[in-house]
Amino acid sequence: MQNNKFKRELVFSVISISVYFALLNLANKLSSAINTPNSINALVGIVFFVAVIVYLKKKKLLSYYGINSLKELDYKNLLFCAPMIVVASVNLRYGINIDNSWEQVIFITLKMLGVGFAEEILFRSFLMKAIMNKSTTAAVIVSSTVFGMIHIFNLLYGADTTATLAQVVFATALGLMFSMFFFKTNNIVPCVICHSIINMTNMFLPNDLSNKQLYTGWIIIIIPSVFYAFYLYKTEKALVKKNYVKS
Repeated sequence: MQNNKFKRELVFSVISISVYFALLNLANKLSSAINTPNSINALVGIVFFVAVIVYLKKKKLLSYYGINSLKELDYKNLLFCAPMIVVASVNLRYGINIDNSWEQVIFITLKMLGVGFAEEILFRSFLMKAIMNKSTTAAVIVSSTVFGMIHIFNLLYGADTTATLAQVVFATALGLMFSMFFFKTNNIVPCVICHSIINMTNMFLPNDLSNKQLYTGWIIIIIPSVFYAFYLYKTEKALVKKNYVKS
């Protein structure tokens, strides 16, 4: 029975990931074709979010996949999520540069919110839950590694090799933190919020930042991410309130 559940959930997660990234690739092409960058991507993000929430609610799987109330978290034992707050605010040290039209600001914001939600629900909720039927350790490692490695596809769009490899390491560290948080709390919401803020602030970084500044920012993100993942792994404190029944 457990083996069947593993196969069923793994197939579901792989199909979901494949469909999402196929839609994202198509959205990029359509946005370029109509000469309105990020517009179709924003639409895909909204549609994907609504479709997933409606589907999981219909199947009564919202809680199972970690879409739970923030009130259930024991913030004291979670260090008040301080490492996540630090990570989410790192890009702000360089300031915000908005030289886009208000329409583009809206499109970019919706796009990044959609990406934050989609990547967390796909790589943490769906993929992790599937692999956890076999091994918790493998679930955390695979989810984090795959999430990091997908960024290597940026090379197909002309990204710098060194910067892309650094981004893979940076994303893997973030993935490790998000994976451990989800495993320990069965709550994906803080991960979505943190991920989305990083995405949005990254899109509005000043254009004149040097590679040294970018890499420094990534290192500042990597350190608290790895620390928090290790803390969550080692702590035996209750990270959710006692009246919370884990799915």
